[in-house]
Amino acid sequence: MILPFSTVGAATLDQVGGKAHSLIDATRAGFRVPPGVVLGVDFFRPWLEEIESCEAWAGFLGSAEEELRQSCESVKARCSALQLTPTHRDALDGALRTFPEDALFAVRSSSPEEDLEGSSFAGGYETSLGVTRDRLETAVRHSFTSVFDERVVRYKLRRGRRGDRPRIAVIVQQQIASDVSGVAFSLNPLNNCYDEAVINANFGLGETVVDGSVTPDTYVVEKTRGEIIDKRMAAKPHAMWLAPEGGTRETDNEHPESPALSDAQALAVAELATRAEAHHGRPMDIEWAIQGDDLYLLQSRPITAYLPLPEEMVTRAGEEKNIYLDVIVLSQGFSDSLSVLGGQYWGRMVEAVKQGTMIDRGMDGTLLNTCGRQYFHLSNMMSALGTGVLPKLFKSYDMPTRNILDAIDLKADYLPAKKPDALKGTGWAVLAGVVPLLRHGPKGLRRPQEAKEAYERAAAASIAECRRLAGEGMPFDELTEQFLSQFQELIAALMTVYLPSMLARWRLGRLFRGDDVKDLLVSLEMDLEGNPTSEMGHLLYELASYHEIQETADGAEFARKIESGGYSSALMDAYRTYLDRFGCRGIKEIDMATPRAYEDLPGFFDQLKAIDVSNDTIKTAHQRRSKAHEELLAIATKKGKRKKFERLAKQHRMAGFREAPKYFFIVTVDLLRRRALELGTRFVEEGRLEDPGQIFDLRIDEIARAEREPNLELLPLVLKNLAPRRKLEHVKSWPRVIDSRGRIFRATQDDTGDGLIGDPIAPGVVRGPAKVLHEPYEKPLEKGEILVTRASDPGWTPIFLNAAGVVLEVGGALQHGAIIAREYGLPCVSGLDGVTDKIHDGQMIEVDGSNGVVRLLAQDPEQVGSADKTSRGKCTPDGTS
Repeated sequence: MILPFSTVGAATLDQVGGKAHSLIDATRAGFRVPPGVVLGVDFFRPWLEEIESCEAWAGFLGSAEEELRQSCESVKARCSALQLTPTHRDALDGALRTFPEDALFAVRSSSPEEDLEGSSFAGGYETSLGVTRDRLETAVRHSFTSVFDERVVRYKLRRGRRGDRPRIAVIVQQQIASDVSGVAFSLNPLNNCYDEAVINANFGLGETVVDGSVTPDTYVVEKTRGEIIDKRMAAKPHAMWLAPEGGTRETDNEHPESPALSDAQALAVAELATRAEAHHGRPMDIEWAIQGDDLYLLQSRPITAYLPLPEEMVTRAGEEKNIYLDVIVLSQGFSDSLSVLGGQYWGRMVEAVKQGTMIDRGMDGTLLNTCGRQYFHLSNMMSALGTGVLPKLFKSYDMPTRNILDAIDLKADYLPAKKPDALKGTGWAVLAGVVPLLRHGPKGLRRPQEAKEAYERAAAASIAECRRLAGEGMPFDELTEQFLSQFQELIAALMTVYLPSMLARWRLGRLFRGDDVKDLLVSLEMDLEGNPTSEMGHLLYELASYHEIQETADGAEFARKIESGGYSSALMDAYRTYLDRFGCRGIKEIDMATPRAYEDLPGFFDQLKAIDVSNDTIKTAHQRRSKAHEELLAIATKKGKRKKFERLAKQHRMAGFREAPKYFFIVTVDLLRRRALELGTRFVEEGRLEDPGQIFDLRIDEIARAEREPNLELLPLVLKNLAPRRKLEHVKSWPRVIDSRGRIFRATQDDTGDGLIGDPIAPGVVRGPAKVLHEPYEKPLEKGEILVTRASDPGWTPIFLNAAGVVLEVGGALQHGAIIAREYGLPCVSGLDGVTDKIHDGQMIEVDGSNGVVRLLAQDPEQVGSADKTSRGKCTPDGTS
């Protein structure tokens, strides 16, 4: 029941809890740890039995959410009467017989659920300091009682753990009368850098640092060089000291701004944190104390809130570093990681699009697909394409990303000394990629309408061919290769329409250079033909506008009528048309594991009902484009350039086809999803999988093997594929840029006093109440509200139909959210880091999409819930309200 820190036998987590287990382990490993004992879980069995038999405990078990605080207090009150049995008291006295008679003790909890990787319970349990022998039983009871504290119980429940099985151990440790103490992290919690240790320190005991009652001194140490790279002395007004007679006393610091640590001491603490990390094999958070010349380790626990890179992306400390750019967040509009199968197919598609300029060769390539993420390997890109290429490649990305890359000395810090063999010849591949442009592009310049019609025929034929191939039952890997081949052919054909439109955009800019018509030129890109996302919005609006849809009570009724053909023939035809064209689309649609619209009819109905059919966004966008065309035509006529403008405008209209390859890819994703689920169902019937959805945890080659080898065991492959992802499950917000030593680079947000400065995406000025959405349908976006979100993909299209304006955290002018906003003529600003935390629901804001400014307005109670009269539908093409 009682184990000394120096115990030779095995002390299990279940017996002694995380904190005590760490101290016992550190003592055995040779760390200087103040001696102590742990009262194990079994020591408190009599007390737990007594509590679990009382009336207060019965009330605790049956308490509702709102009654939890009172229930916890009732149990804690009952704990105040607990007494150690004579046997337990004698055992405790015997365990402390080797300690000095005048020793003082720190008494703290050590729950089996505390201080483990993934859960810290920081600040939940109670600690007593400077405890004399005659007060030990009271201090032990105090720590034991805290297992029933409301904060602890709620923390357990939030983590999916049971609150009705309390288990606790208690540490009794000789207290050090420290001269200075504090905490240290073996990585930098502010930027996630694995090579930096961060130390917080104050005079006396560390309690003032841990409880936050003072702002401590901060030291940042570069661990590989053993160098202090940052040192900030704080005004530490007071400190806590150990009182010789027991307890603690607090006094004012005589020299509050004097350094708590010398440089040598700071380096020694950093070394201690580094040793703890090396011993445990993971980043650690330690508490430490210095008494005289001795440095003690008081506690160590895993750091639970950091971003662990996949192993293959990490380089060794002190060696050449790489730097990576996360593609998923910036280009696709969501943070969730892709499934194993979905991520692999997406990676193959990107390689096909880039035609040799983006190569996935693991750490030797320019494109890296791992653990459901996709990165540009910027170090290898510089090595393959030259250091001057990155600014040009990423000029279309959002302002924070550009600012981050501009602030880093990429050449000095991240350029490899040697180009990987796999990247030799990349420059020639880039030139080879230009050949299709030169071969196909001129056709569209000469005959744009003919080129457009030819591409539409080719796209329709490719989709028909893919659907035919999907029905033939060919092996999964062969089907994948066939689809990618069709995709590459379609990309080449697209050049006949897309390249002329991009050239026309550039030439229109030159034609109107100096005429202050930037917003008119952007308005010219609204509601473009050939854009599948825009067409999807049209069809969704038409479907939602049927009075039968408006009169349908709920999703269940909708599903019943669709399945039975209970709606009018006109509505059923419109539904089938939509489903045939866009049933494959939805939120996070690039991932094969994501369900499609046709798989969730009640959910699809909810999307339709969320559309405000009284507000024809698409019609408004069409009108704005027409007006912009008329105004630009008038200006061009005055210049004597009428025919040139008309020719360029006709070519520019085909810019909407930029989204066509993505649509074709999603069609193939859906076809592969159907085939994968068929195979998943078969493998479940054969006893090789537990659920059809586990098929998405396999790779393409593994599925193909499973088709050919009936005895191939699939569950071990699933576990192997998912194992590297487990330690990343807690990451919800992925950084744009990170290096191979974990350092996260963040942009500073510009606020000129006039507002938050971002990228101007779609022109116009609109005022209205904000609605912050982290997920597409977590709450309704009402008429006149301005959508504020991190990013979006085409699955957000129904929501955009209701928005008065759009504010995005990430994504440049070519990200899907930006494209949809322009298509629908919604004033939009992007590249505002952390804006979903700075703006709250109902807050009145002004979105100036022409100048890239979001202004937070003084709250007017009469305006909450409805847009300002100068907002929705009142934005003129020149950006005035």
